[in-house]
Amino acid sequence: MNSLSKTEGDIRKHFTEALKEYGAFDRTLGALASLSFVLNEVKEIAQEAELVDFRPKIIPTSGNPDPYTPDGVILTKRCDFILELKSSWDHKDTAQVIKYGRSPGLFLRDGTQRSFRSEKCTLLGYQNPPGGANLDTLFEHWHTNRIGSPLVVFRYSLESAAEGDRMYFARVPYVSNGLCPASKLGDLLNNPRGFHVSADRYKLHRSKFHKANDEVIASYAAVIWWTKYVKHYLSEDQRSEMADNGRLSRPLVLKWEDISTIPALADVDVPLGPREVQRALEFLQQAKLVSFKSRTGAYHIELREDRLIRVPGDGPVPKAEAQDIRTKILARWATNKVKAPITSGRVGGRRSVRRRGGDPRQSTLF
Repeated sequence: MNSLSKTEGDIRKHFTEALKEYGAFDRTLGALASLSFVLNEVKEIAQEAELVDFRPKIIPTSGNPDPYTPDGVILTKRCDFILELKSSWDHKDTAQVIKYGRSPGLFLRDGTQRSFRSEKCTLLGYQNPPGGANLDTLFEHWHTNRIGSPLVVFRYSLESAAEGDRMYFARVPYVSNGLCPASKLGDLLNNPRGFHVSADRYKLHRSKFHKANDEVIASYAAVIWWTKYVKHYLSEDQRSEMADNGRLSRPLVLKWEDISTIPALADVDVPLGPREVQRALEFLQQAKLVSFKSRTGAYHIELREDRLIRVPGDGPVPKAEAQDIRTKILARWATNKVKAPITSGRVGGRRSVRRRGGDPRQSTLF
């Protein structure tokens, strides 16, 4: 009895942790969508913006051969911004933002380079802002390295209100926190009341973000690949079979060497890349929706409509409550991770990097 209780507890623990991490990552993408709305559709800010890139590559320093990949770069007529979003504090954040702050410029999509303006600002957003001791460390190192431009730490959070959900942004009230250079966007971020963007406003931009620029957690990659990408791998006959039966009679086969060939989805600004697809397949393998055949070097995907996917009867959520595909995939993954963990072959299990946590008086510009 004790063994059964421990098993159930372990399953629920894995499920709860995965669901929490999934939600935090989803809020990060919501924040990116909100900023995309502000930069593209708020007239006075859009008129000032010259380039907005949520897949930037900026020039490294100290002979590093690989470009840095923050979550965004915004070039305006007055100043430039480098954007990075986190869920919560990590001791590596200090070194990361210092690298961004010292970068001299960015690589443009045509292969050329462009220097940052002298008026530059590094924006570091958190869902759960660091405590005072960590902020002390962050800004002490920032000033010790003599970056010469401000670092601005802000909080972002998804909040509910009578008129609907909104993404709220507010500069962290810390004595050494920087101020953005004067500009329409900078003035908005400097506003001590903060500002919000309603979910109804940014929802059209939300579908453009399948990941942040430099990473995606495995659970999110698995769900977005299953719901948005997998149908684009099907032949016409397979599409017809799915339409008629809700499932394929034979698994969809994706060879190892073909993982890097990813269907291009329209109107997606930041799509999944090969590494993310690999992580998605590994997660779905542990969820028993995918299997890897080492003899042929291929993944076999047991494709079926979401309504036909079942959750384990002894899983972390009752079957009646597991209606959405996210809950089903995470419940299957957590149950099988405890009861039938995959321990060999090309599988998941690599540690994911955690990223990035109102006030009725806040600004209501949006």
